[in-house]
Amino acid sequence: MTPTARWPVTIEAGPLTLRPWQPDDTSWLYHACQDAEIQRWTRVPSPYTAGDAAAFVRRHAVPQPEPDGPASFAVTRTETGELLGCISYVRVEEGRGELGYWMAAEARGQGAAPAALDALARWGIDVLGLHDVYVRIARGNGASQRVAVKAGFVREGEQVGACRDGADPDDAHVFTRKADPPAGTALAPAARRT
Repeated sequence: MTPTARWPVTIEAGPLTLRPWQPDDTSWLYHACQDAEIQRWTRVPSPYTAGDAAAFVRRHAVPQPEPDGPASFAVTRTETGELLGCISYVRVEEGRGELGYWMAAEARGQGAAPAALDALARWGIDVLGLHDVYVRIARGNGASQRVAVKAGFVREGEQVGACRDGADPDDAHVFTRKADPPAGTALAPAARRT
């Protein structure tokens, strides 16, 4: 990733804050990633060990992501600092950014995932100057597909074998969010004014 923003970056998004990972987050991360759904639908190692959590936090608790490497954020409640999940720019190439995300089991169904996805997509478009942001979601992961739609992403196509369903490869639905949302949508510039 070649961000034009100063690092470390913290993104305030109303009730959520997206912030760099901190060494104190390691235990929470380890326990959250024991969830079978996270291991099924994401690329976290399975089984997920304490060493995996420590390595992840070490890699992402740096002052700046590696050039062309992922930029990962802890998703927290702004008021309490409670950890909720993880969201990352997995790759940025030629003005496009790919996002990946997951929420801990206890944080699902509360609107945190679409709000975090919206916030990081907007940041990528507004700060990094991306012309679009996309997510690849396994065909069987209906919950994550609904999150993408709630965050203003539109399904554009499918990629064969691009995701996983447990240990098996799965086809991915690709959802994209453009820098300029279509006029008349809730995400169009005129609708963003308060």
